[in-house]
Amino acid sequence: MTHTKKLGAALLAASFAFASPAWAEWPEKPIKIIVPFGAGGTADTIPRTFEKAISAGKLLNQPMKILNVGGHFSVGSRRVMEAEPDGYEFLLIQIALMGAEAMGAIKFGWRDFEPVALTGRFCNMISVSAKSKYQTLEDLMEDARDGGDPVLAGVNIGGQNHITMILLESSDPKASFRHVQTGGGTKVFPALVGGHIDVGTQTTLEIVNNSVGPDGKLAPDAPLRPIAYTGTERDPQVPSVPTATEQGYKVNFCPDFWWLAPKGTPQEAIDGLADALQAAADSPGVKKLYESKGFLPTFLRGQEFKDYLVGMWNNLEGPLAKIKQKK
Repeated sequence: MTHTKKLGAALLAASFAFASPAWAEWPEKPIKIIVPFGAGGTADTIPRTFEKAISAGKLLNQPMKILNVGGHFSVGSRRVMEAEPDGYEFLLIQIALMGAEAMGAIKFGWRDFEPVALTGRFCNMISVSAKSKYQTLEDLMEDARDGGDPVLAGVNIGGQNHITMILLESSDPKASFRHVQTGGGTKVFPALVGGHIDVGTQTTLEIVNNSVGPDGKLAPDAPLRPIAYTGTERDPQVPSVPTATEQGYKVNFCPDFWWLAPKGTPQEAIDGLADALQAAADSPGVKKLYESKGFLPTFLRGQEFKDYLVGMWNNLEGPLAKIKQKK
C-alpha cells in the first residue's frame, strides 16, 4: 500500500471512530447525584439503592457517586440548579422543593430544572401520641375548628409533612392548626411522644417499626396512635388505620422522589439516566426497598413526568400560598 493510500485509510478509520456511539455516547465520566439531606434517611437510601442496582446491572459505563449536601435542602438544590449543564450533576429531591417555593421560603423551584424521572411514592400516617385524647381524625379536627387552644402540628416547614398538614387543614374551611417547626419524621416522633406537639405525620415504615404488631394492629404499648392514612386506599401493612377520605376529609397526598437536572442539560444525558433508573426500578434490590418501606413502585419520565409536575403544582399552589399570606 502506498503512503497516500495508507494515509487515506487512516483518516477513514479515524472518521468512523469519532462517529461511533462509543466515542460520543454519555456518560464519559462519573455522574454526581446530589442529595440535599443528611446521610441515612429515606431520601439518601433511595439513590444509594438505585446506584447499587445500576452498578450491579452495568446499566451505565461510568460510576454514579452520591453526595450528601447537608443543611437546608435549598443549599444542595441550588448547587445543582447553578451547576454546569453538562449532564454530570443531578438532584434527588421530593415535594419539599415545590412546597418551599409556593410558600415563599425559596426564590426558585421545580421549573428551574429539567425533569428526568420520578421513582417511588409513599403515603403518610397522620399520627398522635398514644396518650393523646384524640382517638380519631374527627376528634382532632373538632378541636381544630373550635377556636380554643391551638392544635400544634409538628412539621418541617415547606417539607412533605408540612404540606400534608396544610392539605388536612384546607379540607375543612373552619379548621386551623399552628404549624410548629420540628423537622422530619425522626424529629416529629420524639416531639409527639414528649407531648410537645399534638399531631404530626409518619411514614408507614416508621409506624410499623414503632407502633404496630405483626398482625397489622396497634401494639398495646405503642408510643403513637395513627389516626388516618393519606393514600386513596388503606395501607395493607396497617389495614386497621382508615384513610382520611374514609373519614370525610379529602386528603389524598403521597409524595414521591424526583430526579432533576440543571436547565440546558443535554437530552442524551437526561434520557440516559432515565433509561438506567427505569431498568434499575425492576431490580430485586429496588423492589425489596419499596416493599420494606411501603412505597408504591411508581415510575414516570419524559412528558408524563412533566405533566405530573404541572398538575401537582396546580393542586398545591393555592393551599400553600395561603400559608405564605399568613406570614
